[in-house]
Amino acid sequence: MHASISRFTPVLLAGLAVLATACSATGSASGTVTATVTATATATDTVTVSPAPAKPNGAPLCATTQLVLRIGGGLVSGGEDIYYIYFKNTGTTACVLRGYPGVSAVTRPDGSASQIGSDAKRTPTSPVTTQLLKPGRTVQATLQFARTGNFVLPQCHHVNVVFLKIFPPGDTTAAYAGVFEQVCAETTLPTMTIATVVPDP
Repeated sequence: MHASISRFTPVLLAGLAVLATACSATGSASGTVTATVTATATATDTVTVSPAPAKPNGAPLCATTQLVLRIGGGLVSGGEDIYYIYFKNTGTTACVLRGYPGVSAVTRPDGSASQIGSDAKRTPTSPVTTQLLKPGRTVQATLQFARTGNFVLPQCHHVNVVFLKIFPPGDTTAAYAGVFEQVCAETTLPTMTIATVVPDP
């Protein structure tokens, strides 16, 4: 068991992307991430996006543009690197999120990026419930990377990952964040899993 890395870097949902260096061949969770830009998903995107939730108390779905996203991480445990994706409502009215963010590794922090390997597969570690975000409130979702060292060539071709493409639950506008990891290039070997959004403790 390695020590937890407690650095949290804000990730703006619009703005300039910050250049990041590639991760080491070991794929260890050594830091968290930079800035983001937004882009609208296209028909070629393979990431699964949660449907829009019901609206408790008339609150609308949280739009990507009213959220600030940050990634915290990463605890190394049981052969996996664990990160937390935080969604904070920076708007002036309440909104809701429900279900699983869509997450994939990509080559660039913009809409022209190509996907690397498989998108994050959903893991039912917590019940799916609608989260009401009042202004200033935050929810989180757990993202896990299986260590690519658990897979060997030619089963897994290790690829360094610098950028993630993230869809908030129910939205089709993506944000981009940086992370230093490795995934398998083969889509038949998913190395990422994502949990549903839950209240931030």
